[in-house]
Amino acid sequence: MDYFRTMYEKCYDCDEYYWGLEPASFLKDLIQVTGKNPSELRVLDIGCGEGKDAVYMAECGCKVSAFDITESGIRKTKMLAEKRGVEIDAFVADINELNLNQQYDLIYSTGTIQYLFDDRIEPFFDHLKEITAVGGYVYFNVFVDKPFLPLPPDWDKEEKMWKTGQLFTRLADWEIIKMDEIFLDCNSSGIPHVHCMDTVIAKRRD
Repeated sequence: MDYFRTMYEKCYDCDEYYWGLEPASFLKDLIQVTGKNPSELRVLDIGCGEGKDAVYMAECGCKVSAFDITESGIRKTKMLAEKRGVEIDAFVADINELNLNQQYDLIYSTGTIQYLFDDRIEPFFDHLKEITAVGGYVYFNVFVDKPFLPLPPDWDKEEKMWKTGQLFTRLADWEIIKMDEIFLDCNSSGIPHVHCMDTVIAKRRD
């Protein structure tokens, strides 16, 4: 990559982990929602960043594939996996050009869907159904536009806010297990700010 498609390429190009090393607090419950033993789960982490969540799921016993657009993020994902003694299929890829030929039991993505270009949203969700195993699950969250909330100080120029309910609508033909709109405090840039996010867990029907 001879240019920076996202500012996170630079943010991840250091020894420290920009997002820290604590995995998302809900991951253990998310794995349990599938009803499968973790060793039976083929997981795809879309936009894995520096790999903290992907590595945690591998530590739980899942067979994990993970990708990010940043080379620095994937380098640190592999380093963290090696340090923790787990294996991950980690690779550089762009969510807008996703074209995979295998299926997964759990597809996970946090903070990445807003990087889809307008003309790639529908193809992405069509492909999502192709790569989710029948009875498989997806977890997504997306930042939602609220006029009373300023843009986060570390907002990337390629990110795009979604509208309330837009994510849920894209999964209307799935079985919705859980959906929420939440507000959360964040300090990722060193400047305290608030996000609004739509989150969803859905199951492929057929």
